[in-house]
Amino acid sequence: MANAFVSFAATDKHSLRRVLESVINETRTKWNELLSTRTLPWYAEEKAAQGSHAAFTGIRLLHGANAFPPKKRGFFHKPFYRWEAVGVGDVCMFIVRADELITAFPITRSADFDNSPRLISTLEGSAAHIATKSGEVRPGDTLFLMSDALAEWFLKSHENGLFPWKTIGKIKTEANFKLFIERLRAAKQIKNDDATALSITIGKLP
Repeated sequence: MANAFVSFAATDKHSLRRVLESVINETRTKWNELLSTRTLPWYAEEKAAQGSHAAFTGIRLLHGANAFPPKKRGFFHKPFYRWEAVGVGDVCMFIVRADELITAFPITRSADFDNSPRLISTLEGSAAHIATKSGEVRPGDTLFLMSDALAEWFLKSHENGLFPWKTIGKIKTEANFKLFIERLRAAKQIKNDDATALSITIGKLP
């Protein structure tokens, strides 16, 4: 699904909500077609009937003239980047500017994480839970994408007056990231769940 989203988002000029809706529908169709060609044991059939579920957050950076819809473009608009985000569930995006957390999406408080988030499903109906947001990106801004357990720790740390982006920013290797997560788990500061993080720092704009 992630590969399909990237391909659609790179070529489709529609909103990311529409892109994600298309990807969900296409992926769901392919999944159900695949199941129809397989003979499954009874327990696998029961599991398939319950559906498979996943959280998802994707972003797109738009540059210069493409940052605005045609009707909103002005002759004197200077080149810059604008971001769009779309998400379902509890995978989060954060934007940090000048040592300040300026954006959290789609969850904004650590208290809002729970064990039953709304997720994308192989069954019908998940498109109604899609959240969207957009804004401007400036040179020096850092964007973070994090899975739920790490995102909850990130927000909780920020709410306690800490600067979690500085901690994560010091991690340069996969081995150090694994060690960092193990220490958080040992200290019971993070749930024992999958942990993934990606960061992008915006350089000098053309």
